[in-house]
Amino acid sequence: MRPVGDDGAVNSARKVLLTGAAGTIAGQLLPALRARYDLRLVDVRDVDRNGATVPGVEPFDLLGADRQSLLDLLAEVDTVVHTGYVRSGDVPSYESERRNVDMTQRLYDAAVSAGVRRVVCASTNQASKWYEQPYYQGRIDRVTADDYPRPDTFYGWAKVAYESLGFLYACGSLGRALEVVQIRIVAPREIDSANFVDRPLQHYLRDIAGYISERDLQQLFVKSIDTDDISDKFGVPFQIFYGVSDNARKFWSITNAREVIDYQPVDDSETKFADQIAAMLSRG
Repeated sequence: MRPVGDDGAVNSARKVLLTGAAGTIAGQLLPALRARYDLRLVDVRDVDRNGATVPGVEPFDLLGADRQSLLDLLAEVDTVVHTGYVRSGDVPSYESERRNVDMTQRLYDAAVSAGVRRVVCASTNQASKWYEQPYYQGRIDRVTADDYPRPDTFYGWAKVAYESLGFLYACGSLGRALEVVQIRIVAPREIDSANFVDRPLQHYLRDIAGYISERDLQQLFVKSIDTDDISDKFGVPFQIFYGVSDNARKFWSITNAREVIDYQPVDDSETKFADQIAAMLSRG
């Protein structure tokens, strides 16, 4: 579907490529993206994790395709939303995650050559997850996008590598500056306290703090695509935003997302899950 303006007229000016289009994050984004953009979908498969076919997905291997095929894929694309991820076993390793770093670098590099304006990447709070330790020890109150990344898994390390590569391509030292946004998504799922009955209360409250609703996630990505100027304080078109709703317990800062792209989350886990939070807290 093509984006429709306020007057109801079709506006096909913005062509968006969604990678990993059969994945979980893409599935949450698709309703908003289909309604708004001239959308192209690619993934290595055309079914989601439940085996349901995702309409419109074209089979494409970002890691294995030759460079010319990548350039053809990106022809006339305005923005790439990159949610593609190569899974390899249950426990991420350096070797398996290196494949994802390589895939993302290939995408950045081809995007520059193809004239793509912007890449919006699905990153994760795992890039800074170690900070949860001092937070729960009462030693820090907030984590911001400017804090030094501190991953504690190879999965998180790979996302830090995505981000660092993104800045390299955004700063212009390799030629044309590619605009890059990294969205560190925290807990993009509806929270069921039944899944935490045999776990420490801290684990449950962590997901409550990091919750992001589907409509807030969609807003965050759409505004990351549409906002004209995403320059940082040094004039580099590069941003890292945390993907959380306006939760009372959040400790991942969304201040820069509010300021740069006018992110205005409408949900608060404290309100949405009030009854189950009260029940969990009462059990001690």
